[in-house]
Amino acid sequence: MAFKTTRISKPQPHRVYDRTSYVLVVDDDDTLLKFFKIHLNKSFSRVIVVDSAKDAMTQLKEKEIDLVLTDITMPKMDGIELMAKVRRFDPTIPVLIISGAILDQEQTEACMNEADGYLRKPFSFEDLHDFIDRGMKLREAFKEMAEIMRDRKNFRALLRGKISPRRAAKLSKGKDLEEKLNSHLSARAV
Repeated sequence: MAFKTTRISKPQPHRVYDRTSYVLVVDDDDTLLKFFKIHLNKSFSRVIVVDSAKDAMTQLKEKEIDLVLTDITMPKMDGIELMAKVRRFDPTIPVLIISGAILDQEQTEACMNEADGYLRKPFSFEDLHDFIDRGMKLREAFKEMAEIMRDRKNFRALLRGKISPRRAAKLSKGKDLEEKLNSHLSARAV
């Protein structure tokens, strides 16, 4: 008599999100938008799904968005261009890229060096939630860093690596700022 072995998975920790946070999902695939809306509404009360980067920018101006999840390949304006516009609008909003497309060299570099995270399709629910957890932690860190620095131009330059935490601290004239900025930037790199 043969027995079928069943793998028992560990129970996953219950995730607690701030239900007042707005998560904006941008994808031109209606099926994926429905998936995100249904699945993420279980964790967030405020999930906005749009099918274009133009509509995403409208939502950014109307709501206080905390996190952007975007596809790369979309008509008219792609996810990389959207990421740049979001950064100019509010550099404290993390932009996480989700894509199943085969990326060219420029897109790969943008995902690895400019985006706050990259998740390849297909992905599991656990991967998606880990991805979102990371994005929400980045949002809190970015908001704290921006509050400390109070200078958007230098804040964006710091995030892009154009100025060092030491230079940012000098520009902001804040005590112990360099140490705080270094800790937030290392959290971003994880």
